[in-house]
Amino acid sequence: MRELRAGKISAIANVFLTVIKIVAGALVNSTALIADGIHSLIDVFGSILVWMGIKIANKPPDELHPYGHLKAECLAELSVGLIIIFSALAIVHEAVISLMERSIPEFEFYALTVALFSAIVNEGLARYKIKVGMETKSSSLVAEGKHSRVDVISSLSVFVGYIFVGLGYWWIDPLVAIVISVLILQMGVEIMKNAVSSLMDKVDPELALKIRSIVENIEGVEGVEFVGVRGTWKAKIVEVHISINPGMSAEIIDALEREIEERIRHAVSDVVRVVTVVRVKKLAVVAIPEDGSGNYTGELDSPYFTIVNLSTNEVFKVENPHYGAERRKGYLIAELLNKYGVNVVVVRKIGEGAKSHLRSRGIFVRFEEGKNVDEILEKVATSLNLQSS
Repeated sequence: MRELRAGKISAIANVFLTVIKIVAGALVNSTALIADGIHSLIDVFGSILVWMGIKIANKPPDELHPYGHLKAECLAELSVGLIIIFSALAIVHEAVISLMERSIPEFEFYALTVALFSAIVNEGLARYKIKVGMETKSSSLVAEGKHSRVDVISSLSVFVGYIFVGLGYWWIDPLVAIVISVLILQMGVEIMKNAVSSLMDKVDPELALKIRSIVENIEGVEGVEFVGVRGTWKAKIVEVHISINPGMSAEIIDALEREIEERIRHAVSDVVRVVTVVRVKKLAVVAIPEDGSGNYTGELDSPYFTIVNLSTNEVFKVENPHYGAERRKGYLIAELLNKYGVNVVVVRKIGEGAKSHLRSRGIFVRFEEGKNVDEILEKVATSLNLQSS
């Protein structure tokens, strides 16, 4: 994998830079150059941790880790951030001691060359790691790349500071070391902040709003009660809680869940799993069209409706005054059913216009075959009992 290869290359390069900078810094007694060498040593550990994090994160889910090993990268980032912060504090300590003891470095051109060479190599590493990290969506590798960009600034600061040492301003060297440590500290805090946000499943408000909008526009969804997104930059798990009208069959619910997952996966990249929690909005008040003698007609345009409140077991029959109307029939019948608190109407077939009028009033259309009202009512009640279990 490209991100693993990038981590290995980074570790090898930083081992080389660490050796030449610490050796050169020790020979000329440069606190800044030694500090920059320590910074490169930190990068070695950081690269190894990132490499390990990426490798573990790519393991498939198992029995003990059903959501996968995605957070391993976040743990690697957190470890790198902690190491960076402690190292920055150590560098400040050494620089302050150098100032107090007036430790004067010796000017040597090879030390100047080492600092400049380090800046060039780190810039190359930074561009390479950020490029690979962006392409593979590896947050830990991008963080490592940004860290290498700080190394560039550090090495250039050493280069400039060491020129001042050659001009006789020896105290510039430890001051540059302190500046470097501040840069290192800022980077460490930023990396830790990003890692903690991922570990704490911090929600991106814009992404959550986008998912909510997608789900709300799916037919059959009466409300979106909760949207959560967790995981990492390249692998996200989405959890959505929706409410539906009662009377919806198990087959329709399954189809609805599949549609929700397909639309979210299509709109949001790197979603590896969608968890949909379905809740019935309220107990059903069912309207069954009939002919007046208890025979099921299956047509919205019927002379009578038997209305059953499943929460109170109240049953009554109402006449449809709009039966056979020539204009606005769907609208008028929807208004009638809404007046009696109906939220489920059972039919064999229905036109799109009438269906739209019913939906706008929160009335769900359920399709059933049968001969009489009692048969249809038994099917609907049985379906609701199965859903509640």
